Amino acid sequence: MQHISSFIPKALDIIAPTDRVKAEPGDYMGEDGLLRCGACGARKETRLPIDGRYSRCSCLCELARIAEEEEERERRKAMEKVQEMAACSLVDAKFKESTFSRFVAETEEDARVLRICRNYVKRFSEMAENNTGLIFFGGPGTGKTFAASCIANALMRLGVPVLATSIVRLTASAFDGDLNALLNRMNAAELLVLDDFGAERNTEFKAEQLFAVIDARYAAKKPMVITTNLTDFKTETDVRRRRVYDRVFEVCIPVKMDGESKRRAAGQEKRNAMMAVLEA
Repeated sequence: MQHISSFIPKALDIIAPTDRVKAEPGDYMGEDGLLRCGACGARKETRLPIDGRYSRCSCLCELARIAEEEEERERRKAMEKVQEMAACSLVDAKFKESTFSRFVAETEEDARVLRICRNYVKRFSEMAENNTGLIFFGGPGTGKTFAASCIANALMRLGVPVLATSIVRLTASAFDGDLNALLNRMNAAELLVLDDFGAERNTEFKAEQLFAVIDARYAAKKPMVITTNLTDFKTETDVRRRRVYDRVFEVCIPVKMDGESKRRAAGQEKRNAMMAVLEA
């Protein structure tokens, strides 16, 4: 009896497929009888050994196009995440106007802070990988919030999801809902900016909630940029606040902001200008 395999070639000859991959301008037939790309020379079709049918395969050009489309999809997803974080941020119009182009370094101290902020943005991948943040501390009006806002806006323009809020606004409204949902949303951001850290210190309940935020961020190993008017953390006697400070300084580099209050100086300058108008 003749083996069934001897009939296969004849069967293939009978049902020899004619549906080939459609050629595009410039494509050509290779020495192996398969269609090749006119641009990269790679095969655009293959023939299946089982039944002899032709099947499309991706040439180098198509693989590059697919990779480019995937990269574009990822870029759009990242930008959507940035916009989502920006929509969730509890910030005012002044925050959005805080950019490095408006950062005027009038003193050596200003220049130092500007350099730190720019380098943090420039090296953010390294900072994030090592869960390294910043805490700007000093007296009121010394530019702490402005510096943190410049960092946040610069990173968002680079496509980094940033969530920015003040501790006062956060503890006043955000905790009315589901705390776990809030923490998950906050940890979706690559950088969390917390303004006016310490303003909640007169309310023990809010101090506990603040610790939940800091601790969740710490556990997620994602960086924070914090601003505070507090200057002497070592004298804190409250155990709950002390553990918050320990968490913060473990992952945030302290940046002291010295000098005269910029808000007070700007206010005096404005008053002088108005007085000159009235006395003219």
